[in-house]
Amino acid sequence: MLTYRPDIDGLRAVAVVPVIFFHAAFPLFPGGYAGVDVFFVISGYLITGIILRERAQGRFSLPGFYERRVRRIFPALFLVLAATLPLAPALMLPDDLENYGQSLVATSLFANNVLLTLTSGYFALAAEFKPLLHTWSLGLEEQFYLVFPLLLMVLARPGTRYLPAALAALAAASLGWAQWQVAANPVAAYFGLLARGWELLSGAALACVLQGRPAPALPGRVREAGAAVGLLLLVGAFITLDRTSAVPGVPALAPVAGTLMIIAFADPAKGVGRALAWRPLVGVGLVSYSLYLWHQPLFAFARLYSVEEPPAAVYAAMIALASVLAIATWKFVELPVRRGRIGRTALFGLAFAASLVTAGIGYWIHVRSGFPERWNELAVPEGGRRLNAAYNERAYAFQADRFADTGAQKVLVSGHSFARDFINAGVENGYFAGSDLVYSNELPECLDSAADIPPRLRALVARADYLIFASRASTCLAQDLRVVRSVGAGHVVVVGTKNFGWNMNGVMRLPPHERKGYRARVLQDVRLYNEQVARELPPDVFVDVLGMLQDGNGRVPVFTPDGKFISQDGSHLTRPGAAFVGKVIFEHPLLRGLKGAADK
Repeated sequence: MLTYRPDIDGLRAVAVVPVIFFHAAFPLFPGGYAGVDVFFVISGYLITGIILRERAQGRFSLPGFYERRVRRIFPALFLVLAATLPLAPALMLPDDLENYGQSLVATSLFANNVLLTLTSGYFALAAEFKPLLHTWSLGLEEQFYLVFPLLLMVLARPGTRYLPAALAALAAASLGWAQWQVAANPVAAYFGLLARGWELLSGAALACVLQGRPAPALPGRVREAGAAVGLLLLVGAFITLDRTSAVPGVPALAPVAGTLMIIAFADPAKGVGRALAWRPLVGVGLVSYSLYLWHQPLFAFARLYSVEEPPAAVYAAMIALASVLAIATWKFVELPVRRGRIGRTALFGLAFAASLVTAGIGYWIHVRSGFPERWNELAVPEGGRRLNAAYNERAYAFQADRFADTGAQKVLVSGHSFARDFINAGVENGYFAGSDLVYSNELPECLDSAADIPPRLRALVARADYLIFASRASTCLAQDLRVVRSVGAGHVVVVGTKNFGWNMNGVMRLPPHERKGYRARVLQDVRLYNEQVARELPPDVFVDVLGMLQDGNGRVPVFTPDGKFISQDGSHLTRPGAAFVGKVIFEHPLLRGLKGAADK
């Protein structure tokens, strides 16, 4: 029989606290996000143990299994989703609110990990402002449990003797996939079920090995040493992993292995197990699910409310508020529902209705593009979404395999979203009217030789009178400059990065008379990157956009002279922003030739 172990609840506390500290940007645990890995292992262990126990007793059923999942996950989750609904429109600009609506839909369908894979990254700056960022882990876990009971029933059909080996083999395959994916597509790896499955499967395999026994038949000192090593691995992972670590690949072995060792070897009556079974830790562990749900929305809304990064005291206050809300949610929502006061049929009906209503609200927000009509400063044209999409995607009309050979000046612009911003800044001011313009988002970075450039692009580079690099960030610009010049490119210009502050949502909360004159502080990492590029590149190549926009105090405008928003996200240009920034940067000596082409 799978008996209750208070040390596992204590382990949940050890997992959730570093996650919260990490999201609060406290420096103590740079790898605190690995607490989610711990939760996955615990979940795989406990749920597999329950399934095996019920199968052995002849009372396992899929409806009963999914009923427990609904009772465990839905009530607190949809309470938190409901709590975010009035705050999001009050604090979010249209782009952020539209993404929030998409997240509502995805979270309601337990697919936010899929949405995040398609639209962003977990460590992207914008992620800090997403109230539902953390629900990706719930989506992944529920996707796993849609298929895992069926898989377990198939694998256990011949008996449970070989079940641990089968699950371990699947976990090894998943880890191999994860290790490959973190190099090929790190965002997809971080959020993907196939890359994360090994963490849940490792806990499941351990449950099969232990079969309800509290620990392997080993001497007490050996078990205590194993549990201690597990705890060291766990804490070490929280301290040594960081945003650059290739998780969920091999580096994730440390928190996963540490969790497995604690579960396998700890004894709640002594040593590590006794420490984890300490009542305050167990208390945090009991409310850890609700605590996890509440902390990220509170952090995100505190950031959205602020013009600049809130101080540590604000995050500490949000943690205290999250703790109060978590205790109340656990006591008045989680426990009553989990104790079965609502019948199965009613429970499934309510869960379906809650999902449908929440997804419907999210879809409405998405279709309305985050209600841009709320803000005159955005200068959104009538027709909103359609015309804004035409503006955002205008650069793609300039994609071509070759120049048109009209006799006009040949301009090749290379890059992604910042390159499209550059094209918009020129087009809004008519500066490319006399140019043969081609846009490419396919020119590789970090070129070793001309052979690294695809032949079609090599011909474009060789014939370009102007080659404009307008990427957000690259560590190989000097190297790329040498290679494209060897191919025969004419004037090569690197357009520097840009930034308009930390949080545009907070700026919009300023009184109207303060907005127009407000100037934002350039983010430190953007400023340092820009300074590094300026040092590495010759002055006849680099256009220092930040230098042209910022004042002597390192601050940049947020609004155009006629009071229109320059950027919604702090990086990319609105249409009025493109018109304003274009007038500024095309005065640079390296770009005046493009501006003048319109008059030739």
